[in-house]
Amino acid sequence: MIEKCKLSFKNCMRLYKNGKKAFGPGIAMLLELTEQYGTLSAAAAEMELAYSKAWRILNECEDVLGVRLLERNRGGKNGGAFLTDAGRNVLENYRKFCSEAEGKNTEIFNKYFNGE
Repeated sequence: MIEKCKLSFKNCMRLYKNGKKAFGPGIAMLLELTEQYGTLSAAAAEMELAYSKAWRILNECEDVLGVRLLERNRGGKNGGAFLTDAGRNVLENYRKFCSEAEGKNTEIFNKYFNGE
């Protein structure tokens, strides 16, 4: 028998559109950090991602979803990036979905592995 409280689980929710990866924990973190730091380059550095890879991830996600997630301003004192309304909406809904799913999955996990 498996000892109680020795096992745990982790949700890793990814969204797909027409079979293509559309959104997941990586792009969610990239968007949150970009909003926090004000630039995609700072967000990429925080995640230890190459700046070019961060751009690729962002562009692929926007292409699949069909919406712009970040508004970009080049250089100067007005340079930087911030979430568009669509980007904020996708991110907020994704976080709510993950939180609710984790709650349900915790109930199911406990039913089968913690005897509740």
